Amino acid sequence: MRIFKQLLPLIAGFALFLCFNALMNYLIIPNQFTRVKIHRIETGTYEDLILGSSHGNAAINPAVLAEKTGRSGYNAAAGGQCPVDNYYLLKDALREHDVKRVILEYDPSYWLFHDSFNGTARYQLSQMAPSTVRLAYFAELCLPGDLRYVFLPWTLYDVYPARMKANLEKKKSSAYLNYETTPFTDDTQTFHEDGFMELKDFAVGNMSTPELSFDEKMSYVEENRTWFERIIKLCLKRGIEVIVVTTPVPGETLKKNAAFYAEAHAMMEALLAPYGVRYLDFAAPKETDETAPCAGRWDGGDFSDGEGHMRGSAAGDFSHVLAELL
Repeated sequence: MRIFKQLLPLIAGFALFLCFNALMNYLIIPNQFTRVKIHRIETGTYEDLILGSSHGNAAINPAVLAEKTGRSGYNAAAGGQCPVDNYYLLKDALREHDVKRVILEYDPSYWLFHDSFNGTARYQLSQMAPSTVRLAYFAELCLPGDLRYVFLPWTLYDVYPARMKANLEKKKSSAYLNYETTPFTDDTQTFHEDGFMELKDFAVGNMSTPELSFDEKMSYVEENRTWFERIIKLCLKRGIEVIVVTTPVPGETLKKNAAFYAEAHAMMEALLAPYGVRYLDFAAPKETDETAPCAGRWDGGDFSDGEGHMRGSAAGDFSHVLAELL
């Protein structure tokens, strides 16, 4: 009893800290579309699951695929998602769902970076339901990183009374409480119920052409390749069909980075060959590839930026082509 009394102030102080931290997280961290995606992935109904980066999110329209394939799908791809994030997202989905097919978008530019628990990853982790998958994801990303991400995530955001008031109003709304997509639809984009982020045809981002190279990045490449291969193995182990897709990029970007995309193509072919997994490369297809007839079909005006985020109408056309190949 005496020990309990001695520990009581410490226990009370820790409880007070937890309450204060939870309140600050609620007031300061804004609502993000990743929250909606995680909820739909864990509670929705779908046969096809699309994983990948923002390129896959903007280019692959599940509704268009469904018209051809007759299979329901959800686009779980999002900006900032590296292969390790895709892996744990898939494992989270498989806790409650019998996924029939995974369409795994491969953006080689993401292999030039170490995940290092980026903003997308930490928010994605925070929104997952408690499970052993979430615990493993936590151990993989949090323990080697900045512990503020774990215990004080609100400190990573600018603290303004006006922002806190705005967040509170938004989080009291029915749209927030019901995980609606409408808060993320505006003049530049439409966030669809199936996870597809449609970029409006007049949306314009940074049209400069990026320079891409694997030079001096091979340690990151190996790390990302390991997680990508784990996704392939997990799918095959569970009897899930898996198809790897690289979405188109503007012609100028491809021309400037021809060697990079050729190397990325060869790298993925080598990775997938032992598993017999199909690879549909719309960025740098070889003449013998299934996608070769589409070379040059989508160019500058079909993209909102130089990186290759497709505008809505082009994404619809691309998804029709992809559906035919599926």
